[in-house]
Amino acid sequence: MISTSHALRELVVRRDAEAAVTFELRTLWEQLRAGAWVFTDTFSTSQRCYGVLRTPHHPTALSSRKLAVLERMLLGTPAKVVAFESRRSLSSITAAMQDSIRAMGLDCRTSHASVLLSMAATAQLRRELANQRGRLSQLRIDDEDYTLVSACRPDLQFPVELSLAEAAVLRSLIAGSSHAEISGERARSPRTVANQLATAFRKLGVSGRRATIGRLIEHSAQLG
Repeated sequence: MISTSHALRELVVRRDAEAAVTFELRTLWEQLRAGAWVFTDTFSTSQRCYGVLRTPHHPTALSSRKLAVLERMLLGTPAKVVAFESRRSLSSITAAMQDSIRAMGLDCRTSHASVLLSMAATAQLRRELANQRGRLSQLRIDDEDYTLVSACRPDLQFPVELSLAEAAVLRSLIAGSSHAEISGERARSPRTVANQLATAFRKLGVSGRRATIGRLIEHSAQLG
């Protein structure tokens, strides 16, 4: 399997900048649904989100029922709401979501699922945002072919005015950092970080990380 070292990521960024072509992000979701691509790595720079993917030896389409759960989650619906509306237990909803995430090659902790995955799902599932585009390139390493997909980060601009501290903690949260990690990175108490995030959520009219990502994806698409 491809390495996720710093040097490898630098190579991915360079290849993307030099050889990428325009790519519709909804195609990424279609390929993932069909099992035609799986992630081997996802990461972000200050400007873009990146996904490194490969074609499995035996592509297998993902369960449509489990994918339906994941799609709702990626569009910002809380797991408790999905469970209530589908008359299923919260544990079964969580398991279905984790199974789909894992089948795509990602960490099964949905709260840390790739922002790029959310962008791809949104482009496929929300018709008004279907024209969202990213970049696509190819890379061959150790006799294996990899597909590289990237897109501009949706948190480069916010739809409301945030303080510098609020914007910083929100970007760290979106990138996958926990409250404790943000507290350590910024040398601020956990309570301060929690308060800054709560204020940012209130200004954006959202209730958490996943809903924030959805709000920012929509805003970035409107900016073109």
